[in-house]
Parts: sequence; structure tokens; C-alpha cells
Amino acid sequence: MRVKTVENMRWSDEELISHIRAGNRNAFEQLYRDHSGGIYCNLRKLTRDDDLAKELLQDVFIKVWEKKAVLRSDKPFRFYLFGMARNTLTDFYRKVKRDKQMLQNLQLLASEITHQPIESIVTGAEEELLLQAVDSLPPQRKKVFVLCKLEGKSYEEVSKLLGISTSTIGDHIVKGIKSIKNQLLSPDRVLLVLGISMVISFVEYVWQKIF
Repeated sequence: MRVKTVENMRWSDEELISHIRAGNRNAFEQLYRDHSGGIYCNLRKLTRDDDLAKELLQDVFIKVWEKKAVLRSDKPFRFYLFGMARNTLTDFYRKVKRDKQMLQNLQLLASEITHQPIESIVTGAEEELLLQAVDSLPPQRKKVFVLCKLEGKSYEEVSKLLGISTSTIGDHIVKGIKSIKNQLLSPDRVLLVLGISMVISFVEYVWQKIF
């Protein structure tokens, strides 16, 4: 019977899972060698982007290691990996959509406060100044403002999340807008263009490439 040493070890999937649960990194490395190629090809086909597929592949195996204590061996492990890859890709899509929506909400808010068209907000990149103003709000007010104005949640949803009344939320929003408006329209503040322009360009690029 051949003895499995560090140099020649080859485990079945069931053995791999058992060893990985115990924290065996050699088993984890074999798992990566055995399955990363197939997972990468699948992700590459779905995303049509080499770099994105590689990034998602790393995320998949990081999750495997983080969840090693609950790995199951009642079905072929490659099915489990492909399912995890699909979930990782879905999570990525959701994040891109959420980030795009937050940018749109930010642009609308900047337009509302400055009374400028959204198009000029985008080209002028006043979102960066707005983000700084939001960040300067007191912690609770900032939390309410981000949830309502940037994430688009209703007063009722935020009330349940934070355990405060809708009237308190309304008060935070009114005072938050007043504070932000004072900062945003202050004559001694300079609009910061480069940072937000790069963010917007990147999100739009990813959005167009994927969808």
C-alpha cells in the first residue's frame, strides 16, 4: 500500500474535505490544483473578462477555506464549488447594481441641494464634496442620511432598522440637508473633480461590460 507523504499525497474528494475541515493546507492546495481550472473556465465564460474571472476565483476558494468547518461530503465536491462560484458571481452583480444605484442617488441629492442639472453634477464632480459633507455629519444623523438618501430606504424601514421614530428620522434629514447645503455652497470650498470622476467612469465601465 502506498503511503501518502507530503510530496506524493493524492486524496479523494471525501478525504480532501475531511483534511480541509481539520485545517490541512496541503489538502486545500490539492483542492485548488484539482478544481481551480474548471471553476476559472466557467467564470471566464460567464463574465467574458479574464481579470474579473481570476478575482472571483480567488473569492471562491477564500470562502471555501473560511467555511471549511461546515463543508459537506454527501455529493461530488465540484458541484459544491460550481454552486459557490455562481453565488459569488451573483453577489458581485448585486454589488455592482447597488453601487450604481447609490451613485445615482448621490447625483440626485447633489442636484437637489445645488439646484444644478444632474449632467453638470457629473461633469463637475460635486459628488466628492457632497460625500465629504455627509461624512462630517454626527454619527446617528450620518447613518440616517445614508440609509434614506443614498440607499433609498423608506422612513419606515430605517425606523425599524435603527429603532427610532419616523419623525426623528425626518428631523435628522432636514438638519442633515441644511448642514450639507451650507458646506456644499460655501464660497471657500473647492470642488474635487478627479476622485469621483474616476469612480463614476469605473462603475459605468464595469456596468456596460457586464450588462
